[in-house]
Amino acid sequence: MVVIPVISSKGGVGKTTVTANLCTELAQRGRQVLAIDLDPQNALRFHIASEPQACDTGLVEAATGQMPWARAIRSAHGGVMLLPFGDVDDERQIAFEQQLAHSPNWLAETLTRFGLPSDMLVVLDTPPGPTVYLQQALRAAHFSVVAVLADAGSFATLPIIERMLDKYARSRPDYFGTGYVVNQIDPGKRLNHDVFDALRQRLRPDLLGVLHLDQAVPEALASAVPVQRYAPMSQATQDIAACAQRLLERIALGQQQLQNHLSPRMEPTR
Repeated sequence: MVVIPVISSKGGVGKTTVTANLCTELAQRGRQVLAIDLDPQNALRFHIASEPQACDTGLVEAATGQMPWARAIRSAHGGVMLLPFGDVDDERQIAFEQQLAHSPNWLAETLTRFGLPSDMLVVLDTPPGPTVYLQQALRAAHFSVVAVLADAGSFATLPIIERMLDKYARSRPDYFGTGYVVNQIDPGKRLNHDVFDALRQRLRPDLLGVLHLDQAVPEALASAVPVQRYAPMSQATQDIAACAQRLLERIALGQQQLQNHLSPRMEPTR
């Protein structure tokens, strides 16, 4: 399996929207996708769950032994499987976070025990900024998707995410790399355009793509369907497709490089 956390340095960048649309696009391309909501807001369900109201239990209950993992996973749009965070009170959330802090590799070890198919893509939605959830996600990650806006705040806080990636992911041989998605690009705004140019220069060649500001995205969310289904010819749908294609290419390249690294070298014949 390939673990792909979608992360951000600050809130309000549309990270959960990016997560949901990537999941449904990847599934549409024939990939098996398990989406895991690692964000206590439990909001991923509103984007992709077939029955969002049935996602009040999930990850926390399964992790604490209150329900089987198989029961915690729900079906979602486009063939995606969803493990929601669940609705938990603050005491249970704090206890769960303490559990994660005491077991730094809990997520990676748990996913390994799942025995998922080797071609499964596990996409993680995470809270913004440095949290115990992000530490868990990056320790398990094979490829990270960083969602940013073309604004000064995203540009200024990028070093926070870079430090986390350096600390928890980039030193591992099975980490394929990092890709950046610039969300809500509005060519009509001069500042937006100028910051995007600066981001593009800084992030190249790790830029997966851009998602233009498109009214079809919030309308699809309000209709409780993926934007690909709501508006298949929209700019947002084309942008997401391009990002997903680039993501799959980067993963395939990383897997090939890892295979070459692990393959024993052949001794020359005498």
